Amino acid sequence: MRDAKWMGLLLTLVWSLGIWPDNAVMGAGQSERKLNTEIAKKVDIRYLLYLPEGYGETDRKWPLMLFLHGAGERGDNLELVKVHGPAKLIEQGKDYPFIVVSPQCPAGQWWTEKTDTLMALLDEVESKYAVDPDRIYLTGLSMGGFGTWTLATRHPERFAAIAPICGGGDRFLADRLKNVPVWAFHGARDSVVPMALSETMVQAVERVGGHAKLTVYPEANHDSWTATYDNPELYDWFLSHRLNRSGQRAMALKKDVSVEIDYLLYLPDGYGETSQDWPLMLFLHGGGERGSDLDKVKVHGPPKLVAQGKSLPFIVASPQCPNGRSWSDPAQMQTLIALLDDLVEKYQVDESRVYLTGPSMGGYGTWALGASCPERFAALVPICGGGQPRMARRLRDVPIWVFHGAKDSTVPLSQSEEMVEALKAAGGNVEFTVYPEARHDSWTATYDNPKLYEWLLSHRKGAEQK
Repeated sequence: MRDAKWMGLLLTLVWSLGIWPDNAVMGAGQSERKLNTEIAKKVDIRYLLYLPEGYGETDRKWPLMLFLHGAGERGDNLELVKVHGPAKLIEQGKDYPFIVVSPQCPAGQWWTEKTDTLMALLDEVESKYAVDPDRIYLTGLSMGGFGTWTLATRHPERFAAIAPICGGGDRFLADRLKNVPVWAFHGARDSVVPMALSETMVQAVERVGGHAKLTVYPEANHDSWTATYDNPELYDWFLSHRLNRSGQRAMALKKDVSVEIDYLLYLPDGYGETSQDWPLMLFLHGGGERGSDLDKVKVHGPPKLVAQGKSLPFIVASPQCPNGRSWSDPAQMQTLIALLDDLVEKYQVDESRVYLTGPSMGGYGTWALGASCPERFAALVPICGGGQPRMARRLRDVPIWVFHGAKDSTVPLSQSEEMVEALKAAGGNVEFTVYPEARHDSWTATYDNPKLYEWLLSHRKGAEQK
């Protein structure tokens, strides 16, 4: 009987987000000018929308600036959003060469908690208005500065440039911004958010080879945004940047950023005998296999089959999720991407044939990780899991085969059905297999089916994906 080889990957990822309140001052009421009140129906968030002079007169696509206000403007009164920043300047008569979107964060919440909502808002605005997807810019002040750093590190592939003002972020994720131009601003005498938080982020981006600069106002306290948004050079700088789609990797981490995870590694028959690159399958186990005992990972799926003697034509990596965590946690997804990067560096991996699959908790992880970095995978196989239908648009170019048991009482069949319907509506390439009599275990039949592996190998990144 053949057993899988395994090793521990010791690559310590620190996931920390600081949040400071704003000392915002409410301004007097202003008259409506060019700001339209909108509600993003899918995520129930209110926002102000500015359409530039000349919008709609031709079929031109326009750049978009997403502005995140500070903590003092939270609530359910959009007049508060006009107190600072672009929304204030528009009220005062300023014309911008952008579509400007200024959402309002609900009371008691933070932009760092609303990244999914903000991405859904962007998706909805893009679907309704003439937005140039290669010229989307992100900026915000104080709480919005923290939100700018966080949103950009989670979705660097969406933004052509960012301008965080008196905020801070997670320096261990700076590598994800190495392809995103950054211009940060801070007051040297800021007593609310220490200037060191901006300095740390800018230096971290520079260290990984990114393009970042910091403007410090020597006499400014917390209000470093008024001078920033009054400066026409900021907008010229934004417009000088366009999204570079070549070579960008969402969620890529530097190898010297360390994460700790153990995994089983299977190398196929014939590996290493030639210079051939091999397809790689990343398998995410279910919730019952979490912990620190890798033998538990062999209970189901490809690791079980390999332990029983089955030969697979893939490199198979089967990591183990720690107790109390989930594959769809942002920190765990970062770890998985670091693992992928390490495998690609160390082994003969064909990067055009990297496949992702998992059952139950691993099915949720497959949906989440696939949607976070669809450019990394040639195909996905989520089994009895679920995801966020609004993210289907990001997966429309990735072939997906979904499996579920009709009588599943643990993860309702509707979880897969919703994702499949959303993918079809987005024009995605999706197949759906329902086992009429199966309960939660829809993975045994799936992984025992040789057609699954033939289907995976029939897909290569770039053949279907644009």
